[in-house]
Amino acid sequence: MEEIKNMLKVMQEEIRQQKVDMQDMKEDIKNTINSNINEKFKCLETKNELLEQKLETQTIKINNLERTIRKKNLLIFGVSEDEKSYWDLEEKVIDIINNVINIKCDSNGIECVRRLGKKGEKVRPIVITLTTMGLKIKIQKNKKKLIPTPYYIKEDFPPEILSKRKELQMEVNKEREQGKLAIIKYDKIVILKNRNQQAEKQIMDKKKRVLSESPETSQSDCENNKDKQPIKINKTNSMDNFLLKKTTLQFPSKKFTSHPHDPRTTQ
Repeated sequence: MEEIKNMLKVMQEEIRQQKVDMQDMKEDIKNTINSNINEKFKCLETKNELLEQKLETQTIKINNLERTIRKKNLLIFGVSEDEKSYWDLEEKVIDIINNVINIKCDSNGIECVRRLGKKGEKVRPIVITLTTMGLKIKIQKNKKKLIPTPYYIKEDFPPEILSKRKELQMEVNKEREQGKLAIIKYDKIVILKNRNQQAEKQIMDKKKRVLSESPETSQSDCENNKDKQPIKINKTNSMDNFLLKKTTLQFPSKKFTSHPHDPRTTQ
């Protein structure tokens, strides 16, 4: 009986030890699995960050490229859609630029023209791609001449920029209500300075220039004074004058009276 009891105790101890070992194995397995998962997750995170950075750089490049492509573009609205060919549309655009906006333009100044969007009930705007930025700037400066006409001109912005400009318009209106000269430049708000502020800034700049230049001018004056030599007196002239004065002092002029026996008076 004792032997059986001892055997049972040994078996129980072995079973208990096996349970402990199995529990340790479970923990080890969990830790290894978790560590592997963490490592894989970190790898995925780094890859994701790299992809996001690449996507951001590619987006910036695409936006810059699109901005460059649209840089010389203008949109003309209100032009009747009755042209039959590309050449008719180009002639319409050239006629508006020459006769309405009063800017000299021919087919060499236009790279291409096209209608924007699908044809429908509404008149589609015309996208004009000009050959030079100078011609575009001239047209934009004279676009006020289109006010009495059904035509009007706008910049050719990408859809994302258009939506952003609409959002910024609310902020621009608030700034203008506060008396500020606010405008939207592409996708940013720019606050222009008033004329009074510009005049004050010019006065301050002039004062700063005067203050910064005054020490230099005084120093240059001192240097010029140092460079100037005293006027030399001609020693020969001064000696001659001295001798003349001395002779006049030593030999005063004598008054001679006529004498009957003086041979100098008889001639």
